[in-house]
Amino acid sequence: MTVLETAHLILRPFDAGDAPAHAALYADPDVTRHLPGGPFPPDAILARSERSLARFAEHWKAHGWGVWAVVDKVTAGLIGQCGLNHLPDGSDVELLYALSRASWGRGLATEAGRAALEHGFGPAGLERIVAVTRPEHWASRRVMERLGMAYEADRDAFGMQVVCYALTREDWRRARAAESP
Repeated sequence: MTVLETAHLILRPFDAGDAPAHAALYADPDVTRHLPGGPFPPDAILARSERSLARFAEHWKAHGWGVWAVVDKVTAGLIGQCGLNHLPDGSDVELLYALSRASWGRGLATEAGRAALEHGFGPAGLERIVAVTRPEHWASRRVMERLGMAYEADRDAFGMQVVCYALTREDWRRARAAESP
């Protein structure tokens, strides 16, 4: 399975030892309030985390790419999740990310998202990637925009109304070429 490295992060597949840190991520209502079904009731956190980790592992096996554990290079601690996953209805591949509150405001969601998009449009060979969030989640929307994604439409995903941002491989390549000297 693929491991990605950025300036501040290592994105690697989850392993069994990540379960406690992932459950702690899901236990923070500020982190999960914009996730489907969030924030999670205390008695459901462990089960939600276990189901997510199992789905992530199944997706990797089926597709050869998926959601990574996001690890801070300095502390070596797991600070979140980021990666690519099919939306439940199978219509699109979604870029998703959730980072611990202590990681907010440092540009790490954008950094992790950029690495995931690079992998998605590169080795994974995807033609289009979307990101969805609740309309009021402005921080996530800003991350999507910094990644070059453009608002496409309101839609239903995960049983809730979301805004959908999208990016094509061609637009990604064009933006990358414009950034190069």
